[in-house]
Amino acid sequence: MLRELNTLQNRLYGCTKFEKLIRYRCANLFFLILPSELFRDSKIPIGWGALVESDGALVRKPIWHETTAEDRIRLLHRIAAGGARNRQWEITFDDIAAGRSRSF
Repeated sequence: MLRELNTLQNRLYGCTKFEKLIRYRCANLFFLILPSELFRDSKIPIGWGALVESDGALVRKPIWHETTAEDRIRLLHRIAAGGARNRQWEITFDDIAAGRSRSF
């Protein structure tokens, strides 16, 4: 049943930053920290925990995701490769933050 629920949620939220973080095995635990007025349990991705800012309560416990040293190295390589591509095209953080792109 959990597998089917996870499949349905992946179809609903697939290709989102939340799905990618778990797939890339960035961490063992994933949390969203929200003010109480924004918290909606139904909006929290499966496997993620939720901390509500107003009282600091753990409203939803996250699921532990196993990661290995190899997973973490692979993630660092992807980050480094992205940074190298940005330097090659002279894209700066300021360009990205301002939403500017260069014509190639």
